[in-house]
Amino acid sequence: MPLCRRILLVKIMPDKSIFEQLQKNLSAELLGHCQGVEETAGRLALSLGYSESKARLAGLLHDCAREWPHGKLLDFAWENGIETDMLALRYPVLLHAPVGAALACVWGIRDGEILAAIRSHTLGCPEMSLLQQIVYVADKIEPGRRFPGVEELRQLVAKDFKLGLKQAAAQSIAHILHKNQPLHPLTVSFWNWLVEMP
Repeated sequence: MPLCRRILLVKIMPDKSIFEQLQKNLSAELLGHCQGVEETAGRLALSLGYSESKARLAGLLHDCAREWPHGKLLDFAWENGIETDMLALRYPVLLHAPVGAALACVWGIRDGEILAAIRSHTLGCPEMSLLQQIVYVADKIEPGRRFPGVEELRQLVAKDFKLGLKQAAAQSIAHILHKNQPLHPLTVSFWNWLVEMP
């Protein structure tokens, strides 16, 4: 039985709005970031001919488990059959994306595309759907982001989304390498897919 279905059978909370759940679970700063990703994802979706409402919801929810303590992320992953590889054990924050997708199930989200976009927004993955690409990019360029080169990245995404996606991934990988941290195999596969993408 798929993870989302297993969780929904026991824990679904249909009486709470998504935004109320986010307000309860996130700091004001992180909630502001999620709203920025929601806005940016919606704008990108409109420009790319994709569903604005789905993109906005995925963007809003993408970091719903980002502030969970490491122990809670690991416990939830183990209890719910979410894969924890050696890098996730070393850097449990990597689990916030797949755990966030499962948490979105708890909150009543059943759309597989939205869940996949939440699940892949941190590490990326090969064969990303358009929604996954939108949320990945929106997370990097939302209005609250402040890092060297972000304005140039925003301009590139507006001009050529595919090239902007590749540049966003390159910058993310460069940041990880600068911190002398290992690249997750999914990120390597994602990059290799981007390089071969027409």
